[in-house]
Amino acid sequence: MPRLVAEAQRRSTTHPRPLASCRVGDARATNFRNASADIVLLLGPLYHLTVPQDRAYALDEAARVLKPGGLLFAAAISRWASALDGLARDLFQDPQFAAIVEQDLRDGQHRNPTTQLDYFTTAYFHRPEDLRAEVLAAGLLIDGLYGVEGPGWLLPDVDARLADPHRRANLLRVARTLESEPSLLGVSAHLLVVARKPA
Repeated sequence: MPRLVAEAQRRSTTHPRPLASCRVGDARATNFRNASADIVLLLGPLYHLTVPQDRAYALDEAARVLKPGGLLFAAAISRWASALDGLARDLFQDPQFAAIVEQDLRDGQHRNPTTQLDYFTTAYFHRPEDLRAEVLAAGLLIDGLYGVEGPGWLLPDVDARLADPHRRANLLRVARTLESEPSLLGVSAHLLVVARKPA
């Protein structure tokens, strides 16, 4: 978005390590040369592109610009994120929120017709296996698929636990233990896939 790029550029001018460059772009069609990047970060496009073909274009584009052996780091939102968030924050008392979650669980298409900004915006929520399939379809090799937060984000006192060194260590130990367990990936609100372009 032009406004966000302008803000990033403004903030960069006063930072000790300013951005090398920042410009408006489209993850589905970039201006980067073939095989020109060692690393591609897709930290948003896969959940803001709600049409499967658009996500495929973005992943194909990432594969195109990666050098052989280059890495892709791509984030997605878990299919169960709003259901778990609603449970943790007791939001199911609002029938509109319950309807949003029903659609999320049915087809991954998250829509918020309310004025509640904390119910999130238009997005697509992945099942871990679907994220894996989309990345593989782009011709990339998956190094790992991870649950970012682990189950700790659901705890009502997570901030207090993170502030206490011993309790934080416990949270992190469980998160590390479960971060790549296939049967529990979806309990994290966000997923991260790490993939590699074949050499």
